Amino acid sequence: MSIKTQASLEAQLAKRLQDVENRKISPEQAFGNLEDWTLQLGSYKAFLHPNLQQWMWYDQLHDEWVFAGCGVGEAILLVINKTRGIKKLPHPADVSGWCIVLQDGQPQGPLRFAELRVKLQSGEIKPKSLVWTTRANDWLPLISPRLRSALFGEAPPAT
Repeated sequence: MSIKTQASLEAQLAKRLQDVENRKISPEQAFGNLEDWTLQLGSYKAFLHPNLQQWMWYDQLHDEWVFAGCGVGEAILLVINKTRGIKKLPHPADVSGWCIVLQDGQPQGPLRFAELRVKLQSGEIKPKSLVWTTRANDWLPLISPRLRSALFGEAPPAT
């Protein structure tokens, strides 16, 4: 079973909305229960509200869900240290091709994977940097084979 990620949930929602529109399934069948649309990101929970197509964060202090400030395809949800947040995309898009780089403690991006590849090859981004991608739920070292495979396919670029 694959891990739930922001990218996978947004893709799943798009497919299910299409199935509802084509009358293959009912909205009740499409949207299931709350846990189907909940992600664990660090110590935080995020929820993709399927009817509103909006992301929400769980506020532990007040025991309620609050809007994250972005909808499907609008931003990358991320956690830096103990702070949750979003990084807006320059325009609405499929989030699966975007990432954030943490270099010298500063987030850079969002960047498309192709931009990351160019910056990595030019030396602008260090190979030891951390990357947050919507295909994972935590910061991963850029040198991680799992991340490089997800970002660059089977043959990661030479650094």
